[in-house]
Amino acid sequence: MAVVAEDSTIATNGRKTTGWTGAATLRSIGPATAFYTAFFFVPMLALLVLSFWEAKGFDLIPSFTLLNYEKIATSALYHTLIIRTVIVGLSTACIVVPLAFVLSYLMRFVFERRGQLILQLILLSLFSGYLVRIYAWRTILGKQGLLNSALQYLGLTDQPLTFLIYSNFAVVVTLVGLLLPLAVLPVYSSMANVSRDFLEVAQDLGARRVHLVRTVLLPMTLPGVGAAFAFSFLLAAGDFVTPALVGGTQSIMIGNVIADQFRGVGANWPLGAALAFVMIVIVMVIYLAVIRLLRWVTRW
Repeated sequence: MAVVAEDSTIATNGRKTTGWTGAATLRSIGPATAFYTAFFFVPMLALLVLSFWEAKGFDLIPSFTLLNYEKIATSALYHTLIIRTVIVGLSTACIVVPLAFVLSYLMRFVFERRGQLILQLILLSLFSGYLVRIYAWRTILGKQGLLNSALQYLGLTDQPLTFLIYSNFAVVVTLVGLLLPLAVLPVYSSMANVSRDFLEVAQDLGARRVHLVRTVLLPMTLPGVGAAFAFSFLLAAGDFVTPALVGGTQSIMIGNVIADQFRGVGANWPLGAALAFVMIVIVMVIYLAVIRLLRWVTRW
């Protein structure tokens, strides 16, 4: 009888513990869930519904039509802008992520004592405004900017290099400068959890540097690398301020067109919403494909 009573008490305590754990979990994730539901999922759902409406004149016609998506699918202009946006986003990410990885490696394993100081210096640029940093790069890359002036002073060029400003090159360089501090954070955070002993053991077993990075360091920091790629690619592909200020008319991206659909006299909110969701799908497919590729590379 004592054993049965003890088992019953344990079972009861187990149920109480389970219930208390469930309530604690609900209290911990409830505010965040409510926040994301109210300020992310609900607006995204409203935008999705809006993409199936029509705009006639200055009025929005609630309906269900695929004309906006059909217009995107059949327009060569939108195809060009989407391809350019994807190329700029991937180019930016392919530069930012390796730079963030190298900087994180240097801070973690080479300059370990000064790592935190270097990290603080990198993050110091975030204290300046977004537009301030864009105009700083515009000053550097301009026809009469610091880079062209230095090249002419050194006798390397006779006239300003026009491709340095108002081009896709200027957009990519500026985005790299803007997004590199953000990409360093997740990569360095993941690399801080990697013990030096793992690298030393791999070296003792004959692993060379490239093989060491691919089979040991990259798999252990893959969450941070994936987050860095997400930051750089998604933010670069969705940016419309940088192309407008340093890209000029020849480097307009799909973000500029989407922004124009929600402002001005000729605004077309349903078309802008449809363009936004098309880009969301394209960007997410590319992101998932790249992450899958990284996981495959670390296994062979």
